[in-house]
Amino acid sequence: MIYISADDYGLCDRATAHIQQCIDEGVLDKVSVFPNIEPIDLHKASGSNNIMISLHLNLVEGKCMANADEIYLIADKKGNFKNRFGGLFKLGLLHGQNFEAQVYKEIKAQVLFWKNILPQDMSFCIDSHQHTHMIPSVFKALVKVLCDEEIDLKYMRIPAEPLMPYIKTPSLYLTYSPVNIIKQWLLKCLWLINKKQARKYKIPTAHFMGILFSGKMDENRVRKILPKYKKMAEKDGGDIELLFHPGYLEKKPDFRDNIVFEKFYLSKNRKTEFDSAIKISERSVQ
Repeated sequence: MIYISADDYGLCDRATAHIQQCIDEGVLDKVSVFPNIEPIDLHKASGSNNIMISLHLNLVEGKCMANADEIYLIADKKGNFKNRFGGLFKLGLLHGQNFEAQVYKEIKAQVLFWKNILPQDMSFCIDSHQHTHMIPSVFKALVKVLCDEEIDLKYMRIPAEPLMPYIKTPSLYLTYSPVNIIKQWLLKCLWLINKKQARKYKIPTAHFMGILFSGKMDENRVRKILPKYKKMAEKDGGDIELLFHPGYLEKKPDFRDNIVFEKFYLSKNRKTEFDSAIKISERSVQ
């Protein structure tokens, strides 16, 4: 199975409308939804094709869902998250069990909220905004919540891309952003730390594409790399997830409080990813 995925559903009206267009046109197989920014209708997000809806665990933007006083390392007194990926990573190193305990409370609040609104005919899937669940202390807290709450997990995104498909495609070597290369290696290293725990709890996942091409997930790049992914999937019987960010914005919207990645949401590259997602469907990539 090849999952064409979109992140950031529920960011704001315009971004959600563009993702919804992809849903309505039957392009997407999976959509990741913010639990803490805008009110959401999961049946609308799943569309007529009943696509996978994933909890887009969020520890970096908007309001927390746990008691702010109890998670002071990651949220201010008004309940706004106050760290990005790097800040959360440092907190995990500096504050150890205290940080993990606070992250556990916030993850639990989001997971229980999701469990409460998730229709019975939908499976429980999870990923995270800015891939923060790959931080080892966050990953550990997340797995503990899933076990403690007895969540029947269908899918967790592991954004650690296999290297060989990219190594074997030299025509793309000069097209990778240095920032994305750094992200790729960081997430690969973090996955080496988390892998043992993931296997212990038999967390279901898939081969992932979307870091090295982030912001530039255009049709040409995807079609050059995808055949190599398909060979891997055929060999081990796994699935493939292709991540897009099609929720582009034409102008600055009236965001709610504490939206810190505004520049990213306004990037013209998101329109490129919208166009690419429209062109690339599961039917056309098989």
